[in-house]
Amino acid sequence: MWIVPARIIMSQPFTVYLEHVSIDTTTEILTIIQLIYGVPSLLLMISCFILISSGKKYGNSFYSLVKFDLFTNICVYLNTWIAIRIEMHPSMVSILKAIEETVPGSLTIFKYIPYFFFHLHFWTAALLTTHRLSSILLVHSYERFWSAWYWKLLIFTTLIICSHLPRYLWDGWLYEVYIINGELICINFPVALHQGYNVVAFFSIVYAVLNLTIGLSAACMVTKKFEGVSFSKASVARKLTKISITYCAAYTSEMLWSVFNSANTYFDILPAFFVEFNTNLLVFASDLFTLSLPYILLVYDSNIKSDLFQTIKSSNTGTIAVLSN
Repeated sequence: MWIVPARIIMSQPFTVYLEHVSIDTTTEILTIIQLIYGVPSLLLMISCFILISSGKKYGNSFYSLVKFDLFTNICVYLNTWIAIRIEMHPSMVSILKAIEETVPGSLTIFKYIPYFFFHLHFWTAALLTTHRLSSILLVHSYERFWSAWYWKLLIFTTLIICSHLPRYLWDGWLYEVYIINGELICINFPVALHQGYNVVAFFSIVYAVLNLTIGLSAACMVTKKFEGVSFSKASVARKLTKISITYCAAYTSEMLWSVFNSANTYFDILPAFFVEFNTNLLVFASDLFTLSLPYILLVYDSNIKSDLFQTIKSSNTGTIAVLSN
């Protein structure tokens, strides 16, 4: 998840006093909406992660990648509040101040992390689709490969490194957060920000094209492979492929929005209303992808749906029993 401004026109660093930021009614309303859908979705993501981690029926290597995705998305969502959303609300800035006082320099890193996750999101989405491609191209060896802990460790470590490497395409930090004279301040570096947004714009196009290509390839190959095959025999493979391709489509939608916003920084194609609320709109666009996976699992995976509802039902029954006693 990341933010693109309408246009960068300054060249010298400037300071924002976070405790003096004002808030408008629109931002408050949008934040309430984000909490209404965000908190239940976060709890659902955590529940799915725990369920897949503990359920024996989820031994397929595909679910290891799903767990990695869920964990990444949980971290992404929580970080958006620390790095972006809380500072929009002056009454909540004390939380950020407490974090910076406890771990000096941490907010500077938290404000960089959305750019790191921007790249990692591509890799996590691509992994699911690549897994389905490998199940077709490497029928007899793909499961052994994806199940091996050392390969998973190598893959995940490589993805984390690759997601951080674009950081070196711009100079210094984009933001630096300090507590000076008892006040929480954020120093913005417009030149570095301009470089960073150019990097994001370039990779948005690359990731959108690559992800769309991988997704369409997987869809075509799976359709061709299972022509004439009984539904029962191919149901699991089709289910996993539907999950990965739908997730791929959600990611591609986010990237197309990112490309559109990047184009606006140069051509001013968005109306003034959209530019004014661009930060909030981008948060919603990011949430669309970040929070989508548990719902995709509930739609396509009957095991997760039944297990999750059974867990909720058992929890409610236990609560009622305690209250009755």
